[in-house]
Amino acid sequence: MTVLSQSLWITLLSMGLVFAALVLLAGLMSAMTRIFRDRKSASDSPAVVPVIESDDRARAAALGVAVALAEQSQSTARPLTSPQPTIIGAWQLGMRTRQMAQKGEMKRRGKE
Repeated sequence: MTVLSQSLWITLLSMGLVFAALVLLAGLMSAMTRIFRDRKSASDSPAVVPVIESDDRARAAALGVAVALAEQSQSTARPLTSPQPTIIGAWQLGMRTRQMAQKGEMKRRGKE
């Protein structure tokens, strides 16, 4: 058996094992969801709606407004402003260009 054919057999065997394991896991997950699923659905049980008096509703609304106002006053968020464009001079532009050219030469030297 040549090295190439041996490596192909090993590859096919390992890929087969991987796919067999995936199929086995998918089957186990499907079986577990069938076994452990809830027997009682939500539509079978009657819905319980709590009775709230009008006075309680007014209190809840007032409490909600008070909490919202308190959170709004404590907020530290500020509106974002776009930064002003900076205008650089010719001297600064020349210096930056020279520095970038030097960095490019250093990278090329390291690859050689």
